[in-house]
Amino acid sequence: MVPRVSQIMSKTKTFPLNQNLTCANYGIYVATCVLCHEQYVGQTKNKFSKSWSAHRTNWNRSNDKNEEVALSRQHALFHGNVNKPPIHEAYIVFFVEQPNFHSLNICKDKWYNQLDAQINIHSMILPRVT
Repeated sequence: MVPRVSQIMSKTKTFPLNQNLTCANYGIYVATCVLCHEQYVGQTKNKFSKSWSAHRTNWNRSNDKNEEVALSRQHALFHGNVNKPPIHEAYIVFFVEQPNFHSLNICKDKWYNQLDAQINIHSMILPRVT
């Protein structure tokens, strides 16, 4: 379900990925909407599979304003809820980095800024670069 890639693209740049991460790893991941190509940057101290499972569980909720439903909320707002596909058809997920546990927040913010991620709901630690 998660493609192995050597790079990830924002709207204007391409970033190389040196990691060979799997669902059993932890770290930073990016979900890209297949319709509009907007991106969400997530992080997990658990396995990627556990974190993505939480997104899958919350897929049919869109009214909350918390990070757990960011993907569902974005899809509902911009693509509607009529004939809503399963999450694995709406988003492509990439595992991008496995920093040490203490650097997760900073690394998530770095990717958030580099990719200009528009789906995330919570504010970041690092200032947004414009």
